[in-house]
Amino acid sequence: MGKVRKFKAQQPVANQQTFNKNQVAAIIGELMANSSDDLRTRLSRGISGGYDDADTMHNVYNDFGYPEDISFAQFWNMYRRFGIAKNVIELAPDSCWMDAPTVEGSDKFNSDLALIVKSQNLWVRTKGLDLRQRVGRYAGMFMRVRDGLTPDQPLEDGSLSGIGSLVQMIPLYESQLEVVDTEDDVMSDDYDQPTMYQFSGSAEGSRSDSAASFQIHPSRLVLAAEGADDGSIYGIPEMEACYNSLMDLRKIIGAGGEGFYKNASKDVIFELDKDANAAMLGPLLKNFSEEYDEWAQNRMRRSLMAPGMKANTLDSTLANPKEYFFNALYDISACTKIPATIIIGQQTGRLASSEDAKSFMLMMKSRQENFLNEMIGNIIDWLIKFGIIPFSEYEITWPDLLAPSDQDKLSNAKEMAGINETQFRSGQGVVFEPEEIKDAAGFGEEDDLPVPDETLPVEDDAV
Repeated sequence: MGKVRKFKAQQPVANQQTFNKNQVAAIIGELMANSSDDLRTRLSRGISGGYDDADTMHNVYNDFGYPEDISFAQFWNMYRRFGIAKNVIELAPDSCWMDAPTVEGSDKFNSDLALIVKSQNLWVRTKGLDLRQRVGRYAGMFMRVRDGLTPDQPLEDGSLSGIGSLVQMIPLYESQLEVVDTEDDVMSDDYDQPTMYQFSGSAEGSRSDSAASFQIHPSRLVLAAEGADDGSIYGIPEMEACYNSLMDLRKIIGAGGEGFYKNASKDVIFELDKDANAAMLGPLLKNFSEEYDEWAQNRMRRSLMAPGMKANTLDSTLANPKEYFFNALYDISACTKIPATIIIGQQTGRLASSEDAKSFMLMMKSRQENFLNEMIGNIIDWLIKFGIIPFSEYEITWPDLLAPSDQDKLSNAKEMAGINETQFRSGQGVVFEPEEIKDAAGFGEEDDLPVPDETLPVEDDAV
């Protein structure tokens, strides 16, 4: 038989603090709140990335004023209030959506989709979804339909009756579409996927004054999240990796403007002349600083009396911030893979600018054929799944972003003609046929050109 260990109850210690039930409940509540705050902080850091321990001797983020955690509100405010951040977000969508894609399927599919493109302004809404998902981790298209159910109720496959059932397509930011419940059953096909969202009409990104708030079932949404390669809805905000450098640019630009303003206003120091009597000027000197400040701020006053004093201006030389500006800009360029010359619209020479533009457009072409095709496909598949448009195999194609301009075509044709001329003078045959040069210049076959009327008009007095 095992030995039984007995514990003697401890006697209360004199002056030991005791708590009643209400105080205990308050303490437990505070501990739970602190635990919840700590959990949210750790989750935030896990999502947006925290301090990278670049210097183990001290915290560089604290020294340089960088936030350890970045919320959607910070991304949103940076995007809305800083021009370079706005360009980081909008350059890719603006470039990819310069021309709308073409979607081809069956005849009925094509005609119904064309009606939705026109009635719902489909490509504008889809571009809006693309833009919004770059600000945060994800964005959603709320598909408002006529089915007699509230938004928190699930949609059944094929339950809608044609294009008339689609009321509105509304792109929403992450802040407007918060995940409130997630499937945690590992045996479920939807494991780790959201099972309910909370719409907030007053959140960042809302363009109305509505305070509406209601829940939306995932079946009524089409989500978009660039960088979500793990099957979840959580992508990577476009500004996350370059957020610190965007803050640096704000400081450099702001400091430059403030420094110029202060330097232009000139600080003034007054000193007594060597022959001035400080005792006699006592009453004047007593309130002189306040008098001068009032005079400097009042632009209607043109004169200031300063007997016995000489005014000296403090001149300062501002450091050229160009080098520091471009250091931060190059980091933003490396982060976003957008050439710095394109981010700020700088022209550094025709060849460099042309090569940057070509590189950027190659990346945008890849983005069209991968992420955007998937996003558009998800929207079309939703329309098919719930009975808005008929089932059909379909293909998505984009206009060629790398197609030569008219000027480029003419330059190519001129070079081809020059090669032919060089070959002819050397006694060799031409390299390019006339039809090839016309094609390079953007002209079709002669049969495609209008044939002029060669019938001569007959004069009235002709014999």
